Amino acid sequence: MKFRSIRSRLIQFMLLATTVPLLLSITITYIHTKETIKEQALEENRNLIYQGKVNLTNYLNSINQASLTLYTDANFLRNLRKIPDDYRAVAEVYTSLQNILNTVHGIERIYLHATQSGQSTLVTPAIYPKREYRTEPYISTQGYEKYTTAIEPTHKSHDYGFPPSPTSYSDKMVFTFHRSITNVPSEKVLALLAIDVSLDSVADIAEQLFNKDKEQLLVVDQGGTVVYSGRDSQLGTQVTDKELLERIKGTQTEGFFESGGAMNVFEKMQTPYTEWTIIKRIPNSTLYERARQLTQINAAIAVIALGVIIFGTLFISIRITDPIKKLTSYMNRIQSGQLDVDISWNRQDETGIMFTRFRQMMDTINNLILREYRLELANKTNQLKALQAQINPHFLYNTLQSIGTLALQNNVPRIYALLSSLAKIMRYSMRNNDVLVTLRDEADHVRLYLDLQKERFGDQLVYTLDLAPDTLDVPMPKMILQPLIENYFKHGMDHEGRQGRVRIESRMKEDGVLQIVIENNGTRIEPGKLAMLQEQLAGRGNGEPEDEWAGENGEIGVRNVLLRLQLYTHHDVGMRIENLEPQGVRISLEMDTEDIHADENKTAEARTEAGPGEVHTEEN
Repeated sequence: MKFRSIRSRLIQFMLLATTVPLLLSITITYIHTKETIKEQALEENRNLIYQGKVNLTNYLNSINQASLTLYTDANFLRNLRKIPDDYRAVAEVYTSLQNILNTVHGIERIYLHATQSGQSTLVTPAIYPKREYRTEPYISTQGYEKYTTAIEPTHKSHDYGFPPSPTSYSDKMVFTFHRSITNVPSEKVLALLAIDVSLDSVADIAEQLFNKDKEQLLVVDQGGTVVYSGRDSQLGTQVTDKELLERIKGTQTEGFFESGGAMNVFEKMQTPYTEWTIIKRIPNSTLYERARQLTQINAAIAVIALGVIIFGTLFISIRITDPIKKLTSYMNRIQSGQLDVDISWNRQDETGIMFTRFRQMMDTINNLILREYRLELANKTNQLKALQAQINPHFLYNTLQSIGTLALQNNVPRIYALLSSLAKIMRYSMRNNDVLVTLRDEADHVRLYLDLQKERFGDQLVYTLDLAPDTLDVPMPKMILQPLIENYFKHGMDHEGRQGRVRIESRMKEDGVLQIVIENNGTRIEPGKLAMLQEQLAGRGNGEPEDEWAGENGEIGVRNVLLRLQLYTHHDVGMRIENLEPQGVRISLEMDTEDIHADENKTAEARTEAGPGEVHTEEN
């Protein structure tokens, strides 16, 4: 087998054990931080865009409300029919348009074309109004007469066909709010109103929603035309991103998607006169900038920590493996026959203790060999003595059978019956293969035991077995009832003339619990000893024997009976001992029969060969 150095394996293991978790921690931290930042950024930008949508909607509604003031002017619709011949009507129309111009910030010019009179009027803040007769409205307003209100996407401003003035800026980008003025309640169009609005107010709102240096914001109408952008070159152009167009024209009102190495958050603002979509584009480099910074800091710390770990690993591995190499050299010399080698090590740590113990071991190894040899001889001697002292219980059983046969041959049947009962008791106790028996078997065994005791005490002993038929086939551990009855003859029976009584009864409770009650009229247990015994049965005792109620000469005590029952019923068993009035003791056992049946397969055969005779109610 190829030799592999412990030192090299230790270095490899320690490096792997420290480096892998460190790198794994950095990776997991980066991924978790990245996802957390993404979720936070998404939530923050959704709230931000929602607020921007509210502000933009309010701004557009203010323009819409300003245009509706023409209907609140009782003379405006009448003046539209009087112009251009009525100069007062012309002046009042101008005043109404001037009021709209001054009501909302950001309005660049207002164009009005009266369809009945054919007069077109242009109002701007810097110059006097311009008027001229036209049979048709300016071309840019044509097509909007079928809409009550509509917004024309961002475009370059113009003078609606009027001669340009020195103060006009034809390259300024504006969007136009169109309204058809109808003769309410009819739908007859009296005039077309066009309000040019600069992007300054929109920009004031939009610039609060994004960082111009790192992010991008678009406001796009339902046709895909850019109404506002942080980049002037995109104003009034068509969106070319297919996925973005699908989101704009789709039914989803808000959400986000990732494309082109950036996260796009969008929300639609829907009004009766337009449908704009606000889109904020956050590049991944900006979105995950903090995550990368944190990862770089962690990586720097990891590099420093890795250097310390490598140095520490080398130091520790050498420190640990040096004593092993030294001890290996001593072992090689001992293997070559130098048992008196001088083993020395000056460290005051575990390795020093190891060398000291190894030296002591070498000093005593010869004595240990001799002692081991003597112990082996003594062990063989003890085994021989134990074999010589063994008595075969089957020999006793066969001898009792022989004596019983002899008694029968000499016409002494009573002796034969007693010997037969004793033989059955011995055979029952020798059935080591039977872990579980039935209550019927236990009752037969107890009846034989009580018959022998009755032979001893005569009429001074009366016993009763009152066993419910549905309890006879319930399995239970062997030798449960006899130890409990035997305690009566040892400690409770009155030998001064009072007749002794023993009663055993069993019944099945409604919840499937088997109850066995053993009563006698013997001497009561002293209160102090009874309390101690009950405490031990409840599992609170200190583990000491149960005084005289514990078994003697290897017999099974009361508490051992409970422990054996708990072993085969998963602790679902109860035992209660109480004194009776005026004399006597009652022992009650309760066990779950379903729990016992679950372990029934632990025994290969739960019946005795002596016969399972019916045991119901019997009195002797």
